[in-house]
Amino acid sequence: MKVSGLQRKENIINNIEYLIKSRGETKASFANRTGVTRATLYKILEGKVSNVQHSTITRIADFFGVSCEVIENSDLEHIESIEKTLSPQGDKNPAAIPVIPQSEFVAHMENRIGHLVTQYPLTWYFGDVSNMIALLVEKNIENIFHPGDILIIKRKSIPEKKQLALFHSEGKGIFFKKDSISVSHTHLPGELLLGAVVEERIM
Repeated sequence: MKVSGLQRKENIINNIEYLIKSRGETKASFANRTGVTRATLYKILEGKVSNVQHSTITRIADFFGVSCEVIENSDLEHIESIEKTLSPQGDKNPAAIPVIPQSEFVAHMENRIGHLVTQYPLTWYFGDVSNMIALLVEKNIENIFHPGDILIIKRKSIPEKKQLALFHSEGKGIFFKKDSISVSHTHLPGELLLGAVVEERIM
């Protein structure tokens, strides 16, 4: 739901302050890591910017893995306080993850998270997140995953411990590798590492 210009401004200020505090950032580290200049950040937080540019909101949204719409139109602290009570892992803050159909997944591997969350349905993920997207299975993948299953993927990341590595090639389509050592050292020609499967939601 869109809000008034004044409410949008207040939401942006409150949400940035909340994100800085809840994610253990300082104003300086936040500015350095998001690419938003300190001068711009201070002006926004002091209420001196009436209409914050969408490109600035996109940088912030991408960095924290939340949608631009939430930052502009909602009370993020309230949303996370509600979602936190549903977390099976305690009080971790949830992040909004775009759910991309299998048939469109590879085409969007380079897209910014902030753009994807405005184009696709969202699911919540509890844990340490950055560069996370979800794959909605449409066709059986190696008889392991079936239509309706959702896989939470850390993009272009080498799997840890017993995680599966998600790959794509023209010949095989989307497939998995289980050996993290071979994943990190050997790629066959034409194979593209899509990322590590960090959570499986089986329907």
